[in-house]
Amino acid sequence: MSSKFLRHALVVAVATMALGLDRAQTQEPYGYNEAEHMLSLSTVELKDQLMFGLRVAFPEQEAFVDQVIQKVDQGVLSRAMVNVVYVWAKKRKPKIPFPYFEYVLRLLADDRGVVFD
Repeated sequence: MSSKFLRHALVVAVATMALGLDRAQTQEPYGYNEAEHMLSLSTVELKDQLMFGLRVAFPEQEAFVDQVIQKVDQGVLSRAMVNVVYVWAKKRKPKIPFPYFEYVLRLLADDRGVVFD
């Protein structure tokens, strides 16, 4: 191997380490706890996240989203739990996530004694 190649390889390795582009950061951006990561971002209002992310299309769906937001604001449901279900539903069925979101959130809320209309 030439010294020019070794020098170039060393420069690339040092630059990669200096920029923090190690293997752990190039994997999944959210890692294992996406809900907590989403809480720390706080860039989108919950209503916008749910309405657009879940592809809400009907008035009944919008009414359910409004109830979820109300329960989060009251502290009855945690935003982290809503985020966990949101992420799961989006992964489960990206094109139509709302039914999965509603079903699982109702189950989890029912386990905690929270009732939706």
